[in-house]
Amino acid sequence: MRTQGLIAINVTALLAGTAALFGKLPLSPFAIVGMRAAFAATALLAWGLIAGPGRPLAPLPRQSWPTLLSSGVVLALHWLSFFAVVQLGGVAVATLTFASFPLFTVCFEAWRHRRAPFLVEIVAAATIIVAVSLLVAPASGNTRVPAVLIGIGAAAAYAAYWHLSGALTGRLPVVTLCFYQSVVVALLALPVLAIVGGGPRTPVQWALLGWFGVVNTALAPLLYLYALRRLSASTCSGFIALEPVYAIVLAALLFHEPISAWTALSGLLIVSASYVLLRFETAPPVTQEAP
Repeated sequence: MRTQGLIAINVTALLAGTAALFGKLPLSPFAIVGMRAAFAATALLAWGLIAGPGRPLAPLPRQSWPTLLSSGVVLALHWLSFFAVVQLGGVAVATLTFASFPLFTVCFEAWRHRRAPFLVEIVAAATIIVAVSLLVAPASGNTRVPAVLIGIGAAAAYAAYWHLSGALTGRLPVVTLCFYQSVVVALLALPVLAIVGGGPRTPVQWALLGWFGVVNTALAPLLYLYALRRLSASTCSGFIALEPVYAIVLAALLFHEPISAWTALSGLLIVSASYVLLRFETAPPVTQEAP
């Protein structure tokens, strides 16, 4: 059981790490995001119908719709800005700024529970801030500044998406939630794609986008849940925190993107701090509840 879980979480981390590589396709971010969501929704619908007729289309509680729609909108913003960063600043900048999202989850959680951040959260957050600043070190000039700023926005959007989705996981099955969120993203991105252009033009591009939607987007959450049933949440968080490492190494091997000393140091700091925050979130210190 544990071996199967370790295989599943490693594959999940690899799929998450390779997601950024699809931003290297000569396509508009609206094409990448819209087609990704459309293929993912189709795959989840098919899986749900096979696993249990009508499951993805089960009636949704009326009170869930505003949060569900909001989570889909925020997810679309996250994906669009993330792939814009890949095209502007490269895979390393996109994945490392994205990996800073636990910094924003700390803020959301502190606000949600009306508490001050714990010391470990403050130290880890400060480490992430310093690490992100290294991505615009003097050696890189100002060319990375717009990409880093957009990347930080993508990380904040993902933290908001995580927060909104967390409010729905107790009410909706994961397949249902991912299906409807993918539908919302597709409905937002595809009409814009029809206006701005930049869609897939070759069978290879269609095939890659199909793989991206079905395997990287629809299958990865199911694999993560499979691993989570066999491993602890902290173990799973540790592997997922390695996502930027997979992405940066693969981008260097496949696209010859350079890995500077500043990038390597920034990556080490961000991955370490993110791992601490992700693990800390699964087992925070016991505190007295407010009356």
